[in-house]
Amino acid sequence: MKIVDIIELLKFEHAIFRIRFYFLEKIDDPWQELEAVHNFIVNVHAKMEDLYVFKDIPEAKPYSNDHKLIEKYGDSIIKEKRKEWLPRYVKIVLDHNMNEEKYIFPKVKEKKGLALDIIEQYGFENYQKMTGIDIRDF
Repeated sequence: MKIVDIIELLKFEHAIFRIRFYFLEKIDDPWQELEAVHNFIVNVHAKMEDLYVFKDIPEAKPYSNDHKLIEKYGDSIIKEKRKEWLPRYVKIVLDHNMNEEKYIFPKVKEKKGLALDIIEQYGFENYQKMTGIDIRDF
C-alpha cells in the first residue's frame, strides 16, 4: 500500500479505528487501549484534519467542532471508567469519520503532502504501533 497524500492517510486511519474499536468493545478491560486510541485520535488524527484539511473548507467547521466533543466525551469516559458509554463514543467517532469521507474529503481538490510534523511530535514509533505502518517509508 502506497499512501501518497493526507486524505489517503486519514482514510487509512479511519479504517484502523474501525478495527481497533471492534476489538475494544470485545475486551473486559478496555481502558489502556481506549486511552491509546483516544490519545491518537485527539493528538494526531484530528490535529492533522484541523490544521491541514479543514482550514481551507468552510463547510468543515462542524467537523472541527466535533473533534472538541469527541475529545471531551472520550476524556470523560476514560476518567470515570464508564464502559457503558463506550458504544456511544465509538458510534460518534465512526459516524463522524464516515461523514468526513462522504462530505468533506471529496472537496479537497489538490493533493496535499503528508503531515509529518504532527506525526513526528507524536513519535514515529508510536505512530507505527497504532497504525502498523512506518510513515517514514512513504
